Amino acid sequence: MEQGLTYLLMTFIILLSAVALYKVRQPRELGKSWHIPWNGVLFLNLLILLLLIRHLLALSGIDLPSR
Repeated sequence: MEQGLTYLLMTFIILLSAVALYKVRQPRELGKSWHIPWNGVLFLNLLILLLLIRHLLALSGIDLPSR
């Protein structure tokens, strides 16, 4: 995957995280629940964002130590 596509995906993930954060902070009506689990969306977005950052570091030649 190229750097341009990685930056595009990172932008999409950040925008989706902003929407999810907005939805999580909205008060719920009593007796109704969200159709989409926004906390789960935030968690997955954070995980994907960390993986994309790691990918960008690998593309630029920076090796992080592993176990």
